[in-house]
Amino acid sequence: MLPLRRRIFFKQSTKWVITALATFFSIRSGYADRITEHFASAQASDIMTRLFADRSISYNDRINLSLPKIAENGAVVPITISSELDAIDRVYILIERNPTPLAAVFELSSEAMVYLTARIKMAESCNVVVIVRQGERLFKAQQWVNVVMGGCGTG
Repeated sequence: MLPLRRRIFFKQSTKWVITALATFFSIRSGYADRITEHFASAQASDIMTRLFADRSISYNDRINLSLPKIAENGAVVPITISSELDAIDRVYILIERNPTPLAAVFELSSEAMVYLTARIKMAESCNVVVIVRQGERLFKAQQWVNVVMGGCGTG
């Protein structure tokens, strides 16, 4: 009697594992397609339209950007983003003239204060645009950076 129970156990376990794996990989592929679409090569305006449609984005001086005015090497441009705005749940970094303008998307807890630091690649001199989402509202800040040597396979 014991071998029969064991056989049933293995059959049921195999079914559960296959179902779990199929579900996991189908969800991941859908998510990957969405991510690929946003991080695709396109104009910055096209990416912004895909991400935000026709929603209004207003400038906000409470979003602080720290970028060098002149970046000698576009392959490693340091950026620091901080803000005193409450309930920011997403931060987007766009580089206007990059082959892939969307550099990063950060999903945050709305209870956290924003302080992010990273290194981005820039192909050429252009504006770095940071857009933050606060509930349904969108705010942005931008800063021009002069790039001496491009970091995206250019220059």
